[in-house]
Amino acid sequence: EAPLPGVPNLALRRERVPNLRGAELLGYTADWKRALSALPEAGLIVVLDADLDADEQAMLERAPGPVIWLGTVLADAWRRADAVLPVTNMAEENGTYVNRDGRLQRYHQAKGPVGMARPAWWAAGEVLLGRGPNPAAPATGEEAFALLGESWPVFAGLSYADLGYTGRVLGSVSAAEVPA
Repeated sequence: EAPLPGVPNLALRRERVPNLRGAELLGYTADWKRALSALPEAGLIVVLDADLDADEQAMLERAPGPVIWLGTVLADAWRRADAVLPVTNMAEENGTYVNRDGRLQRYHQAKGPVGMARPAWWAAGEVLLGRGPNPAAPATGEEAFALLGESWPVFAGLSYADLGYTGRVLGSVSAAEVPA
């Protein structure tokens, strides 16, 4: 870690994933080796912008389940995918994330998306809801966040307006509150 002098709690940290805490609140882990070891038994594999080495690509190629690749840039590993969905990066979309201290914050689009890329929440919503136009699919980051709150208690009852410009520190969530 490299602290920024004069600014408490601000540092360049070893873990560079801005939404790791948010993913953990949804039941995911940062255990990459465990995820890779599950590939041979996976019924569906979703890869979100991962940079795979040659061994990991080979494991993905041997995996039995269909592969959906969501990525901000093309990589060799996407060639194994059954579906490739171009997604935007944080600078190209609006959304939310939970920082390492549990502060839920909004972020705002700084530039337009490239080509046909769409936010990952949009692409995932379209895939999960099936073919054709679906009025239940979220059209904005705010709508996607509202849907998140319907399924995950830690986000329930919160809205973009509640977060404002500085965000909100979330309460703790127990394992019993995390859906399977």
